[in-house]
Amino acid sequence: MGIFSKFKDNYEKNVVIEILNDQFKRIESLGLLTLNHKKLSVELVENLWSENASYLNGSIHKRPARIVFSIAALSNGLECLAKDDVQNQKAFLVLLRDLFAEVDVNRNQYGLKVVDVELLEIASKIYVEFSQDLPNEGNASEQVSLKNYQTWDEWYAVFQAEAAFHFDKLGKFNCLEYMDKSPLQRAYQENVDPRPLAKVFAEETDFENVLKGST
Repeated sequence: MGIFSKFKDNYEKNVVIEILNDQFKRIESLGLLTLNHKKLSVELVENLWSENASYLNGSIHKRPARIVFSIAALSNGLECLAKDDVQNQKAFLVLLRDLFAEVDVNRNQYGLKVVDVELLEIASKIYVEFSQDLPNEGNASEQVSLKNYQTWDEWYAVFQAEAAFHFDKLGKFNCLEYMDKSPLQRAYQENVDPRPLAKVFAEETDFENVLKGST
């Protein structure tokens, strides 16, 4: 690669570092993150880049959207840096939840490409795995409950990620785009946790019946 490619790489990394730093500062008042967010943001980006440069530098695919790069860096950090650190796990999960919701609501704005979809799928599986394993302890998890969703879009983004994980695990077709969303909207209004609901949905839904109901 030439000097201009390296300049572009560094520019993209620095933009994502700033995005992550701003996100960490946004939740600073919650008291979940014990790490220095500036150093952490740099480490997250550099770690992901060192492992997946071909996905990120445009040498194979087009470069991913910066918000997707940010999500990938966070999910990779969740798996590598915060694996045995429950408090910082919560900080990562809160930010991933919010960023997934942002991507879902403004999908067209970000112009997602194949590389974005692939990175989001990997990140969503990591998110689901860790959000399931998080202990239900009566401490900081009560202060920032992962079950408190401010909007339908936020709730549905978590439901989508969880359902996609279970559909894939079961080897079943993901039929979310074909189904009537009104039962899910009622579940949101009743403050039902989307994660276990999505698991049951994936296990019990018959795609053929959903498709018939949509025609």
